[in-house]
Amino acid sequence: MERTVGKAERKDGECCHMTSGIGLGDNGGMTIATPERYAQMLDAARRGGYAYPAINVTSTQTLNAALQGFAEAESDGIIQVSVGGAAYFSGQRVNDRVTGSLAFAAFAHEVAAKYPNITIALHTDHCAKQYLDEWVRPLLDHEVEQVKHGQEPTFQSHMWDGSTVPLGENLDIAEELLDKSQAAHTVLEIEIGAVGGEEDGHSAKINDKLYSTPAQGIAVAQRLGLGERGRYMAAFTFGNVHGAYKPGVVKLRPELLDEIQTTVALAIKAGEMPAPAHSLDVAPGKPFALVFHGGSGSAPEEIAQAVSYGVVKMNIDTDTQYAFSRAVAGHMFSNYDSVLKIDGEVGNKKLYDPRSWGREAESAMAARVVEACKQLGSAGRALN
Repeated sequence: MERTVGKAERKDGECCHMTSGIGLGDNGGMTIATPERYAQMLDAARRGGYAYPAINVTSTQTLNAALQGFAEAESDGIIQVSVGGAAYFSGQRVNDRVTGSLAFAAFAHEVAAKYPNITIALHTDHCAKQYLDEWVRPLLDHEVEQVKHGQEPTFQSHMWDGSTVPLGENLDIAEELLDKSQAAHTVLEIEIGAVGGEEDGHSAKINDKLYSTPAQGIAVAQRLGLGERGRYMAAFTFGNVHGAYKPGVVKLRPELLDEIQTTVALAIKAGEMPAPAHSLDVAPGKPFALVFHGGSGSAPEEIAQAVSYGVVKMNIDTDTQYAFSRAVAGHMFSNYDSVLKIDGEVGNKKLYDPRSWGREAESAMAARVVEACKQLGSAGRALN
C-alpha cells in the first residue's frame, strides 16, 4: 500500500510534517542546494568535464565526515542515503526509510548551514521497485506538497533503480517518476542495465548484462526526452560492480559511454529525435548527464575516461566505509587495554568515549572524500 508522509500531522494550509523551526525545505542562506543551484552544479560539471562525488552516509558521524571532506576540498558535492542507510538512520526500533530519510535531511540542512562556501545536494540512492511505494513515492509526494506551498523540496534528487526489471517496464516507471520529479522540482536518476555485486541486499551476477548498449540509450532518449520533460541523470552500465574486488575481477569498458552518447547525438543531428538547445549547448555531443556506479577499485585512468564521456556523478560508498571503519579498528587495536576492562582494571574513559575514536574515523573518511574530489576534478571548483 502506498504510504503518505506525515499526513496525520498536517493541518489545513500546511505541507510539511517536520516540526522543527529550522525551515526545512526553505534553503534560505543554507548550503543545501535549491533546485536552481543543483541545475547550475550539474551544468557546470558537464561544461567543465568533471564529476561530483556522491557519498553514501548512514549516520550523523558519516554525514559530518562527508561535509568536512567537501569543505576541505573546496568542492560542491552530493550526499546520499541508500534504502538500508535510510532505515538505519531512523534507529533499529523504528527501521523506517521515510523517517530515516527525513531525519538525515533535517540534520544535513541544519549542519550544512555552517559550511557557507560549498553547496551540497541531498539524494536517495538505489530505490528498487519493491521499495517505491514505501520510500521514494512518499518522499516525492511530500516534496510536491512542499513546492505547492512555496517551499523548496527536502531532497534534490532521487534514484529509481530499474535494473532488475525489463527495459520497457523500467522506462514506464521512469516516465511516471520523471513527471512527479518535475512537479517536485527534483532531478530523477535512472539505471539502465545491471550493476554487479551487492548493494544493500540487492545483487546481480557479474556477466554480459553489466554492459548497456547504444540501442538502450536511444530508447531512453525517445521515452524520457533529453531535458524537455524534466531533468534526469542516467547510470548506463559498463561493467560496474558494487563492493570490493581484487584487481582483474571487474572489466570496465568506459568506451561504451562514449558509444551511447555519440549514437544519440548523431540521431539528434540527423533529425531523428528533438533535443532542447540547452542540452546541446551545455555539453556538445554528450546529450546525457551520466552517473558512475560501482567504481571501487577502478583504475584512475578508467575513472578519468568515464568522466571525459559525460559522467557528472560518481557514487562512493565502499571506500569511505572502509576509511571510517579502518580508523575505528586502528584506535581499538592501538588502545585495546584502555578501551576494554581487562584483569579487573577500569580502562581509560577518554579512549573508549565514542568521541575519541569517532573524530579519528570522521577525519579518515573526510580524507577519502577529499581524494575523490581531486580524482574527479571537482576540488577547488565550488560555485560559491
